[in-house]
Amino acid sequence: MQRDHLEQFVLDNREAFDDAIPGLQVWGGITRELDKRRRRRLIAWRITQIAAAISILLVCGALLGEYAFNLRGRQTASLEQIAPHYAELEAYYQKQIQQRSTQLASYSYDASVERDLSQLDKAMQELREELAHAPKGSEEEIIENLIKNYKAKAAILERVLDRLKTAEPGEEQPEEEHEQVSI
Repeated sequence: MQRDHLEQFVLDNREAFDDAIPGLQVWGGITRELDKRRRRRLIAWRITQIAAAISILLVCGALLGEYAFNLRGRQTASLEQIAPHYAELEAYYQKQIQQRSTQLASYSYDASVERDLSQLDKAMQELREELAHAPKGSEEEIIENLIKNYKAKAAILERVLDRLKTAEPGEEQPEEEHEQVSI
């Protein structure tokens, strides 16, 4: 009940309460306090945005890394799980290809060889991707094609090496070729 009397008193004497006008210093202080609060909120909001962006980038990077790691692991493990005897053949041909590539690096050769080898690499990568998603039963054919590509790559490298070895740089070229080159 006292509250009702107090409320009634305030309503009856409203004009007496409203006669004082605050000074400019009071309004200036209020404005400064509001500006400080606004700046604090803006700074906190910016920091939150930056932290969220960094978090999103880290999560995306981690997911991509995990996906790439799992994809590689699945491909190599699948060949060993599906047909272990083919895994041994693959290791053998990879070793042969590595040795021949190392030998080939000491020679200067035509760039078309590199293009051919990169096309074979792309074909082998496509076969590996097919193998990762192949239904049971069709894996054997894909693996055989993969081994054929390894054999083809090793044979190409061997032929190129044989041709480069037979045409050693110390041998003399026919005079006709010298005439064509000289100016």
